[in-house]
Amino acid sequence: MALNRYQIFNISKKVSNTLTLEIEGVPKPTENGCRLKPSKSLTVKIRKNLFKRRVVKGLYIIIAWGIFIDCKKVIASYWNIRSSTYTNGINGFDEEERAVWKQIFENSFSLSERLNILDVGTGAGFLALLFAEMGHKVTGIDLSTNMLKKAKHNADNMGLKIDFFHGDAENLPFEDSSFDLVTNKFLLWTLQKPSCAVTEWKRVLKPGGMVFAIDGDWFDPRPGRRVNRMISEWADKFLKKNQHNSVFKDYYGPIRSSLPLYEKISPENASLLFSETGLVNTSVNSLLEVQEFKKSRQSFLQRVLGNNSIFLASGQKTLE
Repeated sequence: MALNRYQIFNISKKVSNTLTLEIEGVPKPTENGCRLKPSKSLTVKIRKNLFKRRVVKGLYIIIAWGIFIDCKKVIASYWNIRSSTYTNGINGFDEEERAVWKQIFENSFSLSERLNILDVGTGAGFLALLFAEMGHKVTGIDLSTNMLKKAKHNADNMGLKIDFFHGDAENLPFEDSSFDLVTNKFLLWTLQKPSCAVTEWKRVLKPGGMVFAIDGDWFDPRPGRRVNRMISEWADKFLKKNQHNSVFKDYYGPIRSSLPLYEKISPENASLLFSETGLVNTSVNSLLEVQEFKKSRQSFLQRVLGNNSIFLASGQKTLE
């Protein structure tokens, strides 16, 4: 039974010179297969001295021939840890910033009627809280249980009723044609199968429903932007202002090649992804109002080195 057809599912324990791993057999994906089901499971013992291993907060990631890292477990583990200091909730943006975002959604997309909205990868609830404040019915889903706890805490503090679920953006636990709008923020770049995810979002949308995806041009290839990123990373490391970067690299470093949009997220690629998965009337909003507002709150050095341009990509499910 070739190990290169299997994927690490769970690491049960460390015993002397062996690691006991539970691995699941995963059938090869088909061209249109988005919901792969494991075929069988088994437990094997692998001598740790045969492999290069890396310890990340108690999570053993085995880097070996033919054994693949379970990307989603790594991602969930990172955000579970990151949730303790993540402020993308009621403490991460004030009344003025919320007003800027609300104005964008109200003016640009005419969200006047009460909609049934799904926020995928809700995190600490940034978008879910906004739309709930605007009077919409909101459901949030996330892979990180700790992030969901933070989102629920934020919603309770604001007196908002939002239904939160633990789940996968690429395999949603909702019926077909359930929502008017599917939203997400800074999620596209971290998806293992972006096309499968968007196909799922389209499935749960009602005919004519919309997808709003907010993301950033984090890896703009232009030389000036690349130099700014290098200087910014060096300054963070030297001044020890951003301790999250090293933890982020520990987790995402081994899996970055498995995330198609990790270094390729851009307005053009997001719009192309939407078109290729069957969404129509695709467009991109550069969110200049938000970017100008954020710049007004930044220091001089942050404005000089700032290179993260955010955007909102949208697409619509056909009426048929």
